Amino acid sequence: MSEDSFRMESRYPEAGGSPPVVLSIAGSDPSAGAGVQADLLTLASLGVHGCTAVTALTVQDSVNVRAYTSVNPENTVAQARAVLDDMSVQVIKIGMLGSAAMVAAVSALLASYPQIPVVLDPVLVAGGGAALAGAGLREALATQLLPQVTVMTPNGPEALALSGANDLPTAGAWLNRHGAEWVLISGGHGEGPELENMLFHGAVLQRTFRQSRLPHRYHGSGCTLAAALAAGLAHGLSVEAAVAAALDFTHACLVHAYPLGKGQYFPDRFFGARGHRAGL
Repeated sequence: MSEDSFRMESRYPEAGGSPPVVLSIAGSDPSAGAGVQADLLTLASLGVHGCTAVTALTVQDSVNVRAYTSVNPENTVAQARAVLDDMSVQVIKIGMLGSAAMVAAVSALLASYPQIPVVLDPVLVAGGGAALAGAGLREALATQLLPQVTVMTPNGPEALALSGANDLPTAGAWLNRHGAEWVLISGGHGEGPELENMLFHGAVLQRTFRQSRLPHRYHGSGCTLAAALAAGLAHGLSVEAAVAAALDFTHACLVHAYPLGKGQYFPDRFFGARGHRAGL
């Protein structure tokens, strides 16, 4: 493991006593590449206690999502309230919601906890291309959920689909104007040797984070980024500092990614621990 990786990990402060808590509201992935499983792995690697409220049960592997079954929204909300009423949750991270009904239920839940920052990864399509958004979900996200979001982390196609814009700067500004306080559009779906990750606030492009483009396709990179960002906020970082740290952490996870199945590579969220064990 490189010295740069050690410095990057140190950007997440070590917790004293009990770790901070992040609640992930997302789908379940049996391959543990994405969904709540990916969130738990990411949060644990960054010194955060992750809790979950499951929105959907997916049938997926490293290649694609074959099918999914939505959880009754009342059950998802009950899971979340059980955690929120018992623990001091620093951040709520939201992933796959799957239906307009789930968006409405989660939006109503968030209204009861307005003091908790919200990180939204607006999952619309699986990495293998399968649709994960039911009828009306895009509209429900834009009209009901965005006004409650502290930071959202769409990739380029998601930002364009949600906003209806023809370019990413316009999409980022649109998402700000429709409620999302901060918008980080990740650049993994672009082209060229560099990723351009664009951070918007106040309908203005505040900063572009550039990273080298890596050669493979990755299962759960978006989940990793959003969960790492939530971890940074839970540790008390500012939004911009949490974004920078999350991008660095995710990039390092992908540099160390490994193949397990017949499709995408899996991010190594514990590359640091593996490096320690290997004496690197």
